[in-house]
Amino acid sequence: MSQGSEATRITILSTMVGPLWARATFSQRYPDLLTDHDGLRIFEALLAMHPEPEAKARFDLMREFIDEFLGLSLVIRARTFDHAIGEYLKEYPEATVVNIGCGLDTTFSRVDNGRIHWHDLDLPEAIEYRRKLIPDSPRSSCISKSVLDHSWFNDVRFAPDRGVLFFSGGLFNYFREDKVSDLCRAMSERFPGGQLVFDAPSGLGNRVMNRRFRKRGVTGVEFSFGLGNPTKQIPKWSDRIRLVEWFPLYARTERNPKWRIRTRVLMDVCDLLGVVKVAHLRFLLA
Repeated sequence: MSQGSEATRITILSTMVGPLWARATFSQRYPDLLTDHDGLRIFEALLAMHPEPEAKARFDLMREFIDEFLGLSLVIRARTFDHAIGEYLKEYPEATVVNIGCGLDTTFSRVDNGRIHWHDLDLPEAIEYRRKLIPDSPRSSCISKSVLDHSWFNDVRFAPDRGVLFFSGGLFNYFREDKVSDLCRAMSERFPGGQLVFDAPSGLGNRVMNRRFRKRGVTGVEFSFGLGNPTKQIPKWSDRIRLVEWFPLYARTERNPKWRIRTRVLMDVCDLLGVVKVAHLRFLLA
């Protein structure tokens, strides 16, 4: 493997494993927030796959980086998406759901109603790794492409009367806004009537996280796209996109007195300043 390929593998492994570990760890501690049985099982299998010292060092760095606040943030984000998907399936129980930038996400196992059709989309290197731990199934299949390669649209089962819902957690912040808006505009044209739910930090959130990355020695990761005022920002992307709603990430989560005071204060401050937001979009029919 070339040096460049190895660097790509390490970056992919780091960004995929962190959310998996957080869900597995903090959902065990606080099952009232999220139940993710598959997360812990998959993480333990992943550890067995990588006994080498270099991998252990990366995992230790990840554990140090993801404190209670960030770990709970990832769990709350997962729960937010689970709820959005569940609400959508009440209206479209046979919908297609697409997880954009899936990594080692386990959402399908938590929300499957036995009737949906599911796609997990990520880079070929990420999907190759994912399939070693989470194989495809008859109603859940992977798409090995970059989200910016719009040819993946053709791989999605789309029947307007059955519905299609896209969601993306922690991905759009790696792109410039023009890339995000181009993607959403193209999706609105190809999937009229569909919906998209995603999270994104503000400009302040990006600065805070990028400084945290540098301080902790995390390389190859940088946040770019910032979501400021969604009500003003998103309508500029396309006349075919409507903002259904947006809310601060922690606004719909009751604070647990067992959490550290620092964690609860940070959540309150982040909500007050809009540091991380969840946006729900609808693509208008032609």
